[in-house]
Amino acid sequence: MPVILETMQDPAAQPAPVVDPMLPQNSYVDDYQPPSVRPTLSSPVASPATTLGAPLSQPSSSEALADQNIFELLGVSDGTDEEKEAFLLELQRVLWDDFLQYDVQLLITKDEYAELQRQREAQSTAEAKEEAVVAYLEKLIPDLEEIMLEKALELKGDMVRERINGLRELYAGEPAKIAELDRAATQVAESNWRAAATTLNALTVS
Repeated sequence: MPVILETMQDPAAQPAPVVDPMLPQNSYVDDYQPPSVRPTLSSPVASPATTLGAPLSQPSSSEALADQNIFELLGVSDGTDEEKEAFLLELQRVLWDDFLQYDVQLLITKDEYAELQRQREAQSTAEAKEEAVVAYLEKLIPDLEEIMLEKALELKGDMVRERINGLRELYAGEPAKIAELDRAATQVAESNWRAAATTLNALTVS
């Protein structure tokens, strides 16, 4: 089964996730577990990790959310490669778990869902269960990868909004900084994601 991130380091190492300290404590990654205890997911959920961690070599003029690096958006680009890879894998797991819990039953019939459960439970290892689920869903949902990409972008945007809300709490008594956060929120609303990241990152280093 293909590895999600080709540069993944030794799974025996268990790096801590990269988390913006300004995010609320109930953010998406509170229940982090090292990827060494999680199965590696197959192709339909490989692309969301790429979407979330769009490379820094993207054209500087692009404002599209898909073109922005998640670590730049969250202001945590100084993490190690191992920390970044672990964080992307955990976000990928969050997306996949959410999809299986909430979306799948809306996309397939009850009988198909029962068969999905049967095939999953017939496997003896977590990795085999994951492979069985992916293989079965790929047959039923032709646009599975596109759905996962949309979910990845939604999560990416939500995390930026959480960052803004967390900074609002931190700078509640500082009108000048609140004004900059209002500016960043407007940039997000207008889909100017690169500009929003620039505004936020300038604010947190000032």
